[in-house]
Amino acid sequence: MLGLIVFQFYWIKEVNKVNEERFTQNVQTALNEVTNKLARLNDTNFLQTDVSQLMPSQPERMQQGDSLPNPYRPQNRRPVPYVDPSLISFGVEIDEVNQRVNFQVNLDALIQDFYDQANPNLDRERFQLEQQMKNRWRSIQRDWAEHLVGSNNLFSRVNPIELDTLLKREMRNRGIDLAYNYGIIERRTGKTNLINTSNADDLDNIKNSKLQANLFPTDLQPKDYFLSVYFPSQKQFLLKQGLLPLSASGLLMLILIGCFTYAIVVILRQKRISEIKNDFINNMTHEFKTPIATVSLATEALQDADLRKNEGIVDRYIQVIRDENKRLGMQVEKVLQIASLDKKDFRLKFETSDVHDIIEKALVNIDILVQKREGSITSQLLASNPIIEADKVHLTNIIYNLLDNANKYSPEPPEIHIRTENISTGVIIKISDKGIGMAREDIEKIFEKFYRVSTGNVHDVKGFGLGLSYVKNIVDMHKGTISVKSDLGKGSTFKVYLPFNHG
Repeated sequence: MLGLIVFQFYWIKEVNKVNEERFTQNVQTALNEVTNKLARLNDTNFLQTDVSQLMPSQPERMQQGDSLPNPYRPQNRRPVPYVDPSLISFGVEIDEVNQRVNFQVNLDALIQDFYDQANPNLDRERFQLEQQMKNRWRSIQRDWAEHLVGSNNLFSRVNPIELDTLLKREMRNRGIDLAYNYGIIERRTGKTNLINTSNADDLDNIKNSKLQANLFPTDLQPKDYFLSVYFPSQKQFLLKQGLLPLSASGLLMLILIGCFTYAIVVILRQKRISEIKNDFINNMTHEFKTPIATVSLATEALQDADLRKNEGIVDRYIQVIRDENKRLGMQVEKVLQIASLDKKDFRLKFETSDVHDIIEKALVNIDILVQKREGSITSQLLASNPIIEADKVHLTNIIYNLLDNANKYSPEPPEIHIRTENISTGVIIKISDKGIGMAREDIEKIFEKFYRVSTGNVHDVKGFGLGLSYVKNIVDMHKGTISVKSDLGKGSTFKVYLPFNHG
């Protein structure tokens, strides 16, 4: 079971690890996509603004007979030549030593075609137009080189609204609907720009986050800026994702622990029951062996012809056989009573009974045993109304069993006291002694079947451990209660409550 529990914890850890790696991969992919789209937007904006302003306009070729005015037409109204862009030769060279980008533009073919269409004899005009076109291309060359290298001015290249929109879109496209904080950080100085939070702790978390992506990765000269994102509720999000396997694993572990605990409890209980039953069998054998041996000896003595002539001795042995036989019958009756209680087919015969009369009859029998041990038994029958509905036989057994226990568990001459009193719903009977008493762990078990309070290695207290179990069952069947207070070495007090009516 321990191995399975360890495996469950390992499995949960691996599931959380996989979820975290998947989350990190999705966020990293989203960040890379955002930085690539920012670079493409930057290229688009450059082409739509700078280049479009610097590129020479391409006038349409005038058709013959076209009478529309054209601002490029000279005063002599010559037709404007058509510029063919395919005649421009464009090249790029990267100077790795000086870390520069060089552009080469050859406009000779374009200029030649332009003037072939116009007037090749106008050298001055040819020179002016050639210079104008070269100046424009040099400007385009310079701006395009600067754009490819990349500017360090973030505010001119990154639109905060576009950045926020792209982040939200890419996160949601990957199923990440969490609040996050982000910022653009310069690696060299640690400065933060375009952050969406003002909290100092959040700013530190953004700087230390592992979810980062370099800005403008297409620049020829790498930039020292990167986009960093931090999720405050990342752990809760990952825990929620692993809630189902975590719950299933937890339930499985609880079931395993429950089954294992139940098995151990059953094994220990069966072991204890087995020990109790073995003790019961030993006690029962001892209890039966003594009267059987006594009867056997008395029978052998009666077989002696000389003894049979003495009527006094014969009557004595016959009385011994009768008493021992009665003792055996009582022991067997106890076992049969408990068996009947276990089968739930035990029935009581309820009738109007006087508790005081029943106590006095029990005292007559127990007083002989107490006097043999030079002890004393006293009573205070103070109940003003001792009449209840009860089974007289079994109520007598209850009183006798409690008095007998008080006598047996008093190593010194017993001092037993019985007292009755009334409450509004019934009668209370208290039986006290000054015997060996009981420990707290014994008090919790004395009403269990076969349980006997240990008296050490000296087994001088005989019995089956059935008396108090029988008492508890009979009291319950009368709808009453029984409790005990005891101090080890000082004695015990049993308190029995019996209602006036059992119903």
